[in-house]
Amino acid sequence: MKFVRGILLIINVVLAAGLLVSTLAGAVSPSVNIWPSLVAFGFLPLWLANVAMVVVWGLMRRWEALISVAVLAARWGMVGLFVQVPGLGGRPKAEEGATEVKVMAYNVHQFRGRGAVDRALDSITCGFIDLVDEQQPDVMCLQEFALARGVSVVDSLIVRGYNHYYGTYHTAKGAPYGTVVFSKLPITYVRRLDREKVLVELMHEAGSFRVCAVHVGSYHFEEADYKEIDQAMHGAATSSIRRTLGKVKRTVLVHERTWTQQLRAVVEECSVPLVVAGDMNDVASSWFYHQLSRHLTDTYCERGQGMGITYNGGFPQYRIDMIFHSQQMRALEHRRLKSDLSDHYPVVATLEFLP
Repeated sequence: MKFVRGILLIINVVLAAGLLVSTLAGAVSPSVNIWPSLVAFGFLPLWLANVAMVVVWGLMRRWEALISVAVLAARWGMVGLFVQVPGLGGRPKAEEGATEVKVMAYNVHQFRGRGAVDRALDSITCGFIDLVDEQQPDVMCLQEFALARGVSVVDSLIVRGYNHYYGTYHTAKGAPYGTVVFSKLPITYVRRLDREKVLVELMHEAGSFRVCAVHVGSYHFEEADYKEIDQAMHGAATSSIRRTLGKVKRTVLVHERTWTQQLRAVVEECSVPLVVAGDMNDVASSWFYHQLSRHLTDTYCERGQGMGITYNGGFPQYRIDMIFHSQQMRALEHRRLKSDLSDHYPVVATLEFLP
């Protein structure tokens, strides 16, 4: 029995240390030390593993349970980044005479559905139009937007009142693709940050505000990478896991440059209400998320429910599609929509301009 307790203690110390390291990612930039950023992806599994250790030690009536209890208590504040209890508070009452705007962020995956077919499917495109009809967002920030062959998405959206749009790319005929903003509100200013990010200024009843639609660097995982991750999570990783970890490392460093070289200036220099929305490709315990949340409010943390997972493409699944807003606004509602039209779920937030 003493031998078993010794093994459990070693496992417990490793899990507790792992949880602590996973929470350091917000304070340690990837370029300084990459390991906290890599371990940050395991925050929730490490949290649950430490809860399990508390139960095991508790059943054995051993003091070692205090190891995980102390770590869990110290990092309790981060749980809300991953899980929001449903039904607490509900939608707040809007201010009398206040102006609202409804924003959707959605990686449409080139209208390919969840798979990797060769071209966009008209049925998926029609499903997307139906989703827009149902939700009626004022502004849409779409990533991996492509043009279907049989259905004119742009014309269909124009008919529905989305007369103002801009994309990071445009066809010879002016149709947008890539990362695209569609808006019912007039666009008065456009700034293309790069091939996957665009900043627009919109005119609303409450005045002007800005929306930054972003698609932060992808990991470019292939089927072999997902298989490696699955094996690693089940304790059967092979030597090729280094290739997958290498992709994660390079991408995390790209995310750091995205903040320092692009988004930081957009956020810090904006004097009007600001919304940043899109596919962040990063978890809520990451350094990149921490930088954004220092300046902006995550609508999921403000009004979300459940785990809010937005990646729909297979294991592992995370909440990586997000909507942030500045202090001149507040979220009245945040919803993750269940839809199989893409390998991501759309997220929708209703925001109110504060006086």
